[in-house]
Amino acid sequence: SVQNGIMVTRSSRYSLMVDPQGQANRWIKKKEQHRISQNPGMCMTTLSARNLKDQIEFTMGEGLCLLIENVENEVDPMLDPVLDRQIIKKGKNMYINVSDQNMDYKE
Repeated sequence: SVQNGIMVTRSSRYSLMVDPQGQANRWIKKKEQHRISQNPGMCMTTLSARNLKDQIEFTMGEGLCLLIENVENEVDPMLDPVLDRQIIKKGKNMYINVSDQNMDYKE
């Protein structure tokens, strides 16, 4: 819906969407098509992916999006600082602390 789209694009946090019909998934893929096409293998994943932490680090450092699909009942606590946009500014650089490691963050 239009209201959901506004909440997703204007929220101070990243959104976690319940999407049983796949509408939100298709909308995000279309909206972020340009950034996803730059490196599709790193921009779409699942919580069970072995290289999830590497994907988070790469996409945040490159200013790309990361779409985590098929999230069930619980989200890995490692993602909490990312979902909450807990950005740390040091000089001109920005970081988010993920698993006790400051990862570069580029908007």
